[in-house]
Amino acid sequence: MKHDIQPIKSKKFLKVALEFIEPYKGTCVYHDIVRDYMEKTGQINDEYGRWLQHLLKYLIQHYNLKEPPCILDFGCGMGELTVQMNSLGFQATGIDVHEKHLALARILAKENDLPETTFVLNKGNILPFDDNRFDIITIFSVLEHLSDNTLLWLLPELNRICNGVIYVLVPNKLKPVDDHTRLRFVPWMPRWLATLYVKIRGHKHQYFYSDGGSWDVYYRSFGRIVSLFKQHSFNLDSPPDSAVYPSLKKTHPIFRIGKNLRLGRRTIFVGLPLSWKMMTKLGYPKEAFYPYLNLIFIPKNRGKL
Repeated sequence: MKHDIQPIKSKKFLKVALEFIEPYKGTCVYHDIVRDYMEKTGQINDEYGRWLQHLLKYLIQHYNLKEPPCILDFGCGMGELTVQMNSLGFQATGIDVHEKHLALARILAKENDLPETTFVLNKGNILPFDDNRFDIITIFSVLEHLSDNTLLWLLPELNRICNGVIYVLVPNKLKPVDDHTRLRFVPWMPRWLATLYVKIRGHKHQYFYSDGGSWDVYYRSFGRIVSLFKQHSFNLDSPPDSAVYPSLKKTHPIFRIGKNLRLGRRTIFVGLPLSWKMMTKLGYPKEAFYPYLNLIFIPKNRGKL
């Protein structure tokens, strides 16, 4: 397995991707999206590559998975992380519902000498894979785009095709700022109000990710996410802090909700502290307060790995 983290080839991909997001120039998230492309392909730094390498090695060793594991990148988007995992020596397949995104993913695959079949389009309620096909299923920043109705059919399907572990990375509902629009307090709002609020704020805060720009974000609490997976026969586990993304050196647990206000030379916090110590005593792990939840789910019928 490779150890050096090299940028993946992405010249053609980046050219087409930047043309694809041209209509979003002037929005709050445009430059974030561009930076995301550059980071995920390793053009700016190798943080994604090093994280993926460390995370996947941890999952393999800790859960006694076969090497190399068979990986499904669920909701792969434009495929940067799927290709990155393959470049690290893993066997990863990407699946998504967005045809336009997958068209770009296949450009990236071809650029890196991977077959276009690395990426799979699926719009049905049955995943096109055999039982127990995958050792690792990754769900990177996708869960928040799936409704409860979608999860009703999806979670049993993931259980069916998973022979190892599912790794979920999802923004925490406690986060005060929405990643998709850069609007404050959206994660805390009821969904109907968030939908209306995003629409009212106009083009500057335009939503990018869904087909047609509709608001398809469903913020869920740590407890709600765990409950949904448990209802469909999954057990919860957590990775070590060293495998958490983003790194805890750059992000910090959310121990209070509010805002720092500048009054002359003084900075005053206005808001509420979270009684996180009491919550941990009630059974909530410290990971429930991280701005991005890193969760590992294990199908119960697989027994102890």
